[in-house]
Amino acid sequence: MTPHLPTPPNPHIHFTEGIDPTDIPALARLHHDAFPNFFLTRLGQPFLREFYRAYATDPTAITITARMPNNQPIGIAVGTTDPTTFYTRLLRRRAIPFALAATRAALTHPRTVIPRLLRALRYRGDTPPGSNGALLASICISPTLKKTGTGAKLTHTWTTCAHHHGATSAYLTTDADNNDAVNRHYNRQGWTIESTYTTPAGRRMHRYVKELP
Repeated sequence: MTPHLPTPPNPHIHFTEGIDPTDIPALARLHHDAFPNFFLTRLGQPFLREFYRAYATDPTAITITARMPNNQPIGIAVGTTDPTTFYTRLLRRRAIPFALAATRAALTHPRTVIPRLLRALRYRGDTPPGSNGALLASICISPTLKKTGTGAKLTHTWTTCAHHHGATSAYLTTDADNNDAVNRHYNRQGWTIESTYTTPAGRRMHRYVKELP
């Protein structure tokens, strides 16, 4: 299936590999604006800054930042070519900073936040059986750029970069229900549903896979 790649309305939007550490606060705000009701967002911007800092410094990370002509970040896609070692290092190096960053949310809602936080820190991307593909862990764009093709270009650029770093396949997970626009997005980009499962919190999730390039 040929990926559907609409051209972003601003031809000067450009895509860079890597995360500039000085952009991390802006990326946390961007994530907050794109996903205001998601669990990671409710943990607060200090947690989101730690989230992006982890991807900025890991040797297996694949990160693509979409930027305006003035270099302002307006989109970000992050993942890893080796989810198992990435999350092992994350636990070893950043578990305490993550926990401290989430302290306020954990104290406010301990019975709901703490179990989900522990699961998040142990996350491996729900790797498909027998797969050693790259994980696309998170992708977001400014809400002002929805339906402009920027998200499609960002996704395509990330998969191309993952392939250049040696990945022959990729996978991701996203909500199966009340998430039609996102599921259409991945279908148009040539991703296919490998399986559907239910999380301990009761969310039905689609696991998508894609052969690269």
